[in-house]
Amino acid sequence: MGKFLRNLIGWILYVAFLVGLIFGIPKGLAYFLKTPYPMASITSGSMWPALKKGDLILIKGVQSKNDINLNDIVVFKNAKGFTIHRVVKLGENTLTTKGDANNVSDEPIRYEDVVGKLLELNNTPFRVPMLGNVSIMINNQKI
Repeated sequence: MGKFLRNLIGWILYVAFLVGLIFGIPKGLAYFLKTPYPMASITSGSMWPALKKGDLILIKGVQSKNDINLNDIVVFKNAKGFTIHRVVKLGENTLTTKGDANNVSDEPIRYEDVVGKLLELNNTPFRVPMLGNVSIMINNQKI
């Protein structure tokens, strides 16, 4: 009975550790990156070749429109959810984005709609190839 109890406690601790990782990592990233949306999965090819479908990216928060520059890759809210595109024009009250692989620019958006911008390391977009596919598969499940 002692071995069974040790195994059971081991499994409980293992599951608790996994749950802590699953919920703790996003909360920690949200705190350090200063955004409620610290991660995103790329769900289309509109940003190819910089970002590929299935990539997982990290998003850092923007505090004001002064944090957004031309050519930044930003994440913004829209009627369908979120879009991740590159800034091609900065205006006084709006900015215009475009997917790198798209032929036309998006409609201008308000600065307030920007959730954040892509985290870069050494001027290179930080992305984890294929890890975003897990999120994409979970979100596509029909219940």
